Amino acid sequence: MKILMVTMAMNIGGAETHILELTKELSLRGHDVTVASFGGVYADELQKLGVRCVSLPLHTKNPAHVMKSYYGLKKLLREEKFDIVHAHARIPGFIIGLLNDSLTENGLKFRFVTTAHLNFSVNPLLRRISRWGERVMAVSDDIADYLVKEYGYPRERIYTTINGVDTEKFSPERDFSAVLEKHNLEKSRKRVVYVSRLDPDRAEPAYRIIEIAPEIAKKFPDTDVIIVGGGTCFDELSTMAEKVNKAVGRTLVTMTGAVSNVDEYCAAADVFIGVSRSALEAMSAAKPVIIAGGQGALGIFDESKVTAAVNTNFCCRGFDMATGEDLLRDITKLLENEELRERQGVFNREFIKKYYTAARMADDYLAMYEDTLSSPVRFRGRADVVMSGYYGFGNMGDESLLDTIAKSAALEYDGLKIAALTRHPKRDEVRTGIKCVSRFNFPAVWFELARAKVLISGGGSLLQDKTSKRSLKYYAGLMKIAKNLGKKVYVYANGIGPITHEANKKLAAKVVSAADIVTVRDSNSKAELVSLGVDKSKITVSADPTFLISERISERARRAAEKIVSGIGEFFVVSVRPLSVSGSDAKLTERDSEILSQIGDAAAKIAKKYGLTPLILPMQASHDTEISEKLREILREKGIDAPMYKPNSAESNSSGFNSAESLICVLESATIVIGMRLHAVIFASSASSPVIGLSYDPKVAAFMHEIGQDYVVDLAKAGEVGAEVTRCAGEIMSRRGEIMREIGEVSADLRRKAEEDVMRLGRLL
Repeated sequence: MKILMVTMAMNIGGAETHILELTKELSLRGHDVTVASFGGVYADELQKLGVRCVSLPLHTKNPAHVMKSYYGLKKLLREEKFDIVHAHARIPGFIIGLLNDSLTENGLKFRFVTTAHLNFSVNPLLRRISRWGERVMAVSDDIADYLVKEYGYPRERIYTTINGVDTEKFSPERDFSAVLEKHNLEKSRKRVVYVSRLDPDRAEPAYRIIEIAPEIAKKFPDTDVIIVGGGTCFDELSTMAEKVNKAVGRTLVTMTGAVSNVDEYCAAADVFIGVSRSALEAMSAAKPVIIAGGQGALGIFDESKVTAAVNTNFCCRGFDMATGEDLLRDITKLLENEELRERQGVFNREFIKKYYTAARMADDYLAMYEDTLSSPVRFRGRADVVMSGYYGFGNMGDESLLDTIAKSAALEYDGLKIAALTRHPKRDEVRTGIKCVSRFNFPAVWFELARAKVLISGGGSLLQDKTSKRSLKYYAGLMKIAKNLGKKVYVYANGIGPITHEANKKLAAKVVSAADIVTVRDSNSKAELVSLGVDKSKITVSADPTFLISERISERARRAAEKIVSGIGEFFVVSVRPLSVSGSDAKLTERDSEILSQIGDAAAKIAKKYGLTPLILPMQASHDTEISEKLREILREKGIDAPMYKPNSAESNSSGFNSAESLICVLESATIVIGMRLHAVIFASSASSPVIGLSYDPKVAAFMHEIGQDYVVDLAKAGEVGAEVTRCAGEIMSRRGEIMREIGEVSADLRRKAEEDVMRLGRLL
């Protein structure tokens, strides 16, 4: 990869050191890096290492110097043909932005990214003319938030170099008084805390800890033992704990059940026992950690255990299980030595804080570069392809369809120019990086179609009249106009129907029959078209395009997902929506309330029986938030705290990278997904997670049939909903591993079909 770094100067400083280390690491990996700046000691150091450094007066706002830098960079860009141009300060960013804005006029071809090294105050004019590029690397989460808040830069296109657990949430300063109050624990006493799912494959250490609890109390009378988590072994372990408590004459062992505030329990610990995420979170809270779980144990984590822990993702796979004697020995060692506890706590927190190396930083940048290079190109003028769909309405599924189709096409066809018809063109152009046109600006739409080669009617349930009588006419009308203009039309992985009005049936049959390529996402959609009179040989059953997302999930999306679910323990997902929506109106009905009450009852039973935290997921914040909040209230009344994550919303930006990628990673970690919106079900399947489909529309049942899963609850049978959800959950838990394998195999086949849809586009270009 050929990369140009542009900054003001390369003297000693934080940003300059950052550029120095990044350039050195990229160069070591074989990338061709050039640095343009006013020079400095770090430029000299890079030159000694063989890195080309170009001197330009980029260090001042002097207009003469700015012009000299502009023409100097323009000449350099023409001569060298860089893949990526990377600006690290405001003045260089402004100049590169000007050059990037006039790519056609300058005959240049490069992709533009920046790094935000700090927050800074700027006047309104400077804020308006600032150029941030196609992607931004923020050196901290607070700077990322600053870019979103102050500049309106989309969170999806911001990368960060911070990894690991949330060190502010999992902190030694975290207030845990509520935990003590809840369980009637005295602050002056020491606490041994174990956190885990209490299922047969994970609960072994909990049995051993309860068995040795009387010995702990004998040696350390001022100590309490807290077992955090729920699961199928919870009742048996609780009985054991009660016997121990009765024998010692006090509440020695506290069983909390499933909780969502793991951070507070970490903060309350003097000695922590756990594996994987729970161990890392406790380390961030500066606690001494005994790594022990259902797959093995490493004992007290210290410098000697780093390699073994990292190699097994802190799960101890391949190591012997901890016996009661092992645990008692390690607990005793820590409880009797305050200095050791403090020393290990400090080491653990520093280990988490230093999780990133220069190599990991370079990995982040390369991911950003590759994401940029694989995205649709910025352009002015004529588009090759115009995309039409339910874009710009904040629905996570439909926004993902736009992103996935556009990116997949850009990856396959180099230099492809794509324009999209959306409800919010300015916002979506910033978010996606592609040209966007208002779907309601009909002269502009006609103009784009007249100049393009292909119209993609892209994904989703576009040809149906259940939710709106007008939408079918809109999408069909676009296809008719495109054909009248002599353009190719690609009906791309559509869900068809239901279509109830005769006039709409005729219109749909006519435009689909005239299309050049027709693919549908399920067999029911093909049957619907055939019933309308469309030649069945013209129709290919394909797959939803979003199945391609799981093929290219980035590391930053995984980190964001970890952040979203951090501290909630083992969880399942519930995603609901109103039964009917008219335009922007999503008022709840009596039927909604009736069904929601039953879903809430079922969710509460699942949470208590299996020791899982419900995570509520509104897929379209504008429509689904109210009903999701009501579900939270129902669960709260039943004593269950259910966190909520709103993907594709401003509120969710604070959790980090906000995208379908991170959402799929969240669903991948879920024990079960209960989904009502189709793309909640599709995303879960793509992640190979067991899913219960709440069929408010035939398309949900059709998809579940397509993937060979029978866990479908018909919401038309209102009185049976709760019992059916509970029954399905029970069946899934009894054969969860088998179901995951089944869905994984089907999903792989659907990804292959989705890839074939991308290849079909080439026939029309």
